[in-house]
Amino acid sequence: MNNPQISVIVPVYNAEKWLRRCVDSILAQTFTDFELLLIDDGSTDGGADVVERMASSVVRLVRQENRGVSAARNRGIAMASGRYVALLDGDDRWQPQYLEQVWRLIARYPDCGAYGTGFMVDT
Repeated sequence: MNNPQISVIVPVYNAEKWLRRCVDSILAQTFTDFELLLIDDGSTDGGADVVERMASSVVRLVRQENRGVSAARNRGIAMASGRYVALLDGDDRWQPQYLEQVWRLIARYPDCGAYGTGFMVDT
């Protein structure tokens, strides 16, 4: 199997309430050449169990003892096999075209070091 273009890294700590919504938003992307690494940072709320029940070939759950969000992100990045890395927190979600739009930016500006888009706050 070829490496994915994008590795999506989601650090997870006690995000059970939002995690299904987060993962569903990633799996609903119109751009599909990605892997999803969820790094459970010692959660105590059952969020990792939510992920384990999801059946998807692109989802990988890694558990570690609590070391903080930066350590969880760094572990995910170290494990990533994609050419690019996209970060999302466990209580956030993407619109379905997010990765597609980022991929268009990459294609248009291939020498750029980082890519970003706008965001929407939903209270």
